[in-house]
Amino acid sequence: MGRNPKRNLVGKTALWEKSSELALPLEWMLAGYVMQQLAVELAESERGGRLLLKNPGVLEMSGFGRNGANRLYYVYVKQPGEIFSKADFAVFLKNTIKWDTQTNITWSWRSRAEGSKLIVELVAVLDEMRMPVELVVDAVEEGAFAYPVGEYPVRLLMENNKICRIAVYPLAEIFFDDLGEVLTKLELIGDMVVYERIYETLGVLNFEGRQFQKSFENYCAEHAIALDEVRYGQMERYQTYPYMEKKWKSYLKKKKRNAPSWENVYGRFWSFLMPPWDAHLHGLIYLGSWISDLGRYLD
Repeated sequence: MGRNPKRNLVGKTALWEKSSELALPLEWMLAGYVMQQLAVELAESERGGRLLLKNPGVLEMSGFGRNGANRLYYVYVKQPGEIFSKADFAVFLKNTIKWDTQTNITWSWRSRAEGSKLIVELVAVLDEMRMPVELVVDAVEEGAFAYPVGEYPVRLLMENNKICRIAVYPLAEIFFDDLGEVLTKLELIGDMVVYERIYETLGVLNFEGRQFQKSFENYCAEHAIALDEVRYGQMERYQTYPYMEKKWKSYLKKKKRNAPSWENVYGRFWSFLMPPWDAHLHGLIYLGSWISDLGRYLD
């Protein structure tokens, strides 16, 4: 059989024109384009439904080039008895992903293992422009999630805004991971993007209060996070804590943004967390339902 026809013959000129149209640096446009193409190739592969992207926001225009490092974080869902290894994934990349037959991009890569994670360092070359990209892949057993796998629509800017749907790590699972980081690191938290993800998640996900309280208590017990009055008091003060507000403003400045405010971000978070936590402290069960469209509970 012959080689598959190239899907997207984008070159430097087209990227430059699009970057001018969108008022984005060419480097950012290139980074976003090659990461979108890589994510599409992975999504359309035979393992696409088992490669769950954890940071799909980097594939949106607002995320292009702004993270300093161009990384795609994946979780690979293993089938029963399957062994996830560097060698296996290397064969998958070589035989399944058609690196240079679908677009004008030429890829080179190497991989290494770091504990349970596989790190794949790639370099995309397009019209002599080079862009490093990194895949970080961790494996989990099939059936490990308490929440259903999600689907994320990626708008491909260089393909007439074509929509490609990509399997993503369950948003609720990400939320609990972020919540755990906030509760353990407190004001020592390193990257305030965690608060931004929580803010965005609470704007799209609904929670039933009783179910969340139980999951919240179980998660904290499993991760040795104390849900006592001391920690509750610390978290309650953060909305008006100058140090946290300063950290948030610094985060926005790096992102070249001035909104949303810390008051709004933490206000939504604490409005969500306070009622079930307060109920836990008093030995009660909270029965309200979090309605994301309203940004509050309905009792």
